[in-house]
Amino acid sequence: MSYSNKGEIQIESEFNKLDISDTDHENCQPWCKECVPHCIIEGWTSENNDIDEFIKGTIYSAYDGTLFLEWVPFDRFEDVKQIGEGGFAKVYSAMWIDGKSKYFRKKGGSWEKSKSEPIKVALKKLNESQNISADYLNELKTHWNLYSLNGLTLNFYGMTKDPETKEFMMIIKLADKGNLRCELSSNFNNYLWVNKLSFLMKILYDLEALHELECFHKDFHSGNILLDNQMTFVSDFGLSRPSNEQKSDDKICGFGVIMTELSSGKPPFYERKHDTSLALAVCNGLRPEFGNGTPEIFKKLAYRCMNANPNQRPTSSELRDIISFWYNSCGDNDDGKEKRKEIKAIFEEADKKIPNVSTSYEKVPGAIYTSRVFTFNNLSKPVNSSIITSYLNDEEDIKDCQDSKLFDLEVPN
Repeated sequence: MSYSNKGEIQIESEFNKLDISDTDHENCQPWCKECVPHCIIEGWTSENNDIDEFIKGTIYSAYDGTLFLEWVPFDRFEDVKQIGEGGFAKVYSAMWIDGKSKYFRKKGGSWEKSKSEPIKVALKKLNESQNISADYLNELKTHWNLYSLNGLTLNFYGMTKDPETKEFMMIIKLADKGNLRCELSSNFNNYLWVNKLSFLMKILYDLEALHELECFHKDFHSGNILLDNQMTFVSDFGLSRPSNEQKSDDKICGFGVIMTELSSGKPPFYERKHDTSLALAVCNGLRPEFGNGTPEIFKKLAYRCMNANPNQRPTSSELRDIISFWYNSCGDNDDGKEKRKEIKAIFEEADKKIPNVSTSYEKVPGAIYTSRVFTFNNLSKPVNSSIITSYLNDEEDIKDCQDSKLFDLEVPN
């Protein structure tokens, strides 16, 4: 795939003629609209007012000389190769020749650009984004807010544009392991249960951060969870919506499905067409399978997440308490804590079964794992299967998850 840089427009700006070097901006926090380096705020355009305003807004609100978005001409990237494709975007790896811009404050208050090095990045091309839609703008803003406010998603560096199709592209950090679904399929045996619990905790932190922004993801699955440096990052926020536009929060059910994938290494419902008949089967209690040797306490919690009644599912904070207790127990060497020792023994025993879990599967043609929007009519009221019901009924009243009996380590009612 080859690209040229035809169509990129560079703008001469009157701002470039301003001399602000003698102005006292030493105490600006972070930088004001006068002392912000004019080379990053002027002299360029994406040819889209919404994109320009979005990028400039991050620059004006930057609290230091590093955390802001840039507009980058496409000819500043080399070795562009497609590495993935979803329902709403294509993803490329590329070498960013200039690397991320960073500035430091000189004595007297002016700013100077630091020397940067080339870095390998991912370019996410948003399909048919020439006239960027509200959905795509929503994705950009949500990703930026999660990254800039708490660093809980992959680094977002800036924007560029495909010079041939004119589609906009996000410049983000390249996840070294790709998405969770592909990684489990290829390297399932490399991950012990303590690693899987660690993944689940990080996913919960991301979902809670999204909830704090008053958003629901609405496209939450293992293909939209990226792995980088042994850390998980929830991504792809194009379908996320404000909480006041969502009737119920379905992320907990999706979390339960991801728990089944971590246990089996297989995507859900690979043996069935993803159509109305599958939707009806799910309403009638069908759930994804677990892998051989999955701990019963893990199954029980996953089934609670996939309860047909959303009001009876655990909250994300309750899930975090339970899974963090399991995770800490797996690393606990204190012989005096019997309950933690028993939890650790359960997951260590499950580790022995991992080599016997087959992750090979043959996907039917109608099982499609790229993001799509479905509209189903006249579905039956969701119910639990007899298997799920047996797990949900097997409980005792408890004070909290850490004081519960070993096999009833669960969410309090």
